[in-house]
Amino acid sequence: MNEEYKELETKTHRRNESFIKNLIICVLAFLLVITVGYIVFDRETNSTKFSDMQIDINNLERSREVLKQELRITRAQYEESKNAQFAKDSSISYRDRLIFEKQKAIQSILNKEEIDKKQVLKAKNLIVSLQGDIADYKLEIAKLRKENQQLLYKNTELTKEKEQISVEKKTVTENLEQEKIEHDRLLQTTNATLSISNYTIKGLKVKSSGREVETDRAKRINKVRVTFDIDKNSNATAESKELFVRVYKPDGKIGHFEGAESGFLKLRSGSEIEYSDKVKVNYNNTDGSRVNFDWIDYDFPKGDYKIDIYQNGFKIGQNTLTLK
Repeated sequence: MNEEYKELETKTHRRNESFIKNLIICVLAFLLVITVGYIVFDRETNSTKFSDMQIDINNLERSREVLKQELRITRAQYEESKNAQFAKDSSISYRDRLIFEKQKAIQSILNKEEIDKKQVLKAKNLIVSLQGDIADYKLEIAKLRKENQQLLYKNTELTKEKEQISVEKKTVTENLEQEKIEHDRLLQTTNATLSISNYTIKGLKVKSSGREVETDRAKRINKVRVTFDIDKNSNATAESKELFVRVYKPDGKIGHFEGAESGFLKLRSGSEIEYSDKVKVNYNNTDGSRVNFDWIDYDFPKGDYKIDIYQNGFKIGQNTLTLK
């Protein structure tokens, strides 16, 4: 009689243990569905937000500024998402090239001196498409994270699984709150970030008379002039601004020039870059400002010189000079 009672008690205990384990697996699956649903909802919200953005197609300058702001925010969201998940790699992935080319196409439209309704609509459609690409990218990251978490749970003891569920729930809540704080901070920062247009780089030969002649011959050049306009931005303060210039030589190395203020700059994405020179500009936020500076009497070998401009932790301009 005692043996039958012990056998019955053992079976009951096993059924209870199996029930608890199945219950925990169901809870994990439910949390995964909620997380993926939140990311999809966030994507749809971003898409709806941009579609509902008030763009007065008859006020082309205002439309240009609105689209520039949206492009900055989209760029920043992509950079932060990418750097938070993967280590920095010197090569450019196929996905990164596609996103970069789309950003470049949008910036090219918005930097035109004259812009019409058709171009504004094209830029808007490209930004919507770009936001969709980045949302898919973030969804893929979230999916991989959850898959890794599920593998961890399957190899953990039953009692530890229950504790882990509680920890994960708390972490998700804290992350959502932190993401909201970071998003608000990023929005404020990007709204005050400057943008440039009419960006040109010229090689110059200075004759004995002092007259400057434009040239692309490496043997003749003794001066490089960089010129661009800083666009007006009512969200930025009218004050002295620092611009950071990063020059890539034809061999891919960062250019270092005598007399330049070189150093290291931390970007909003969290990564750090080396820059070639620092330029201070007295910025007028209502009319914009014209900027030009020279590098004089240096030996410039043949090849392509890529020159990037950074401000407020963001890259705001990129151009190339080719010397033959």
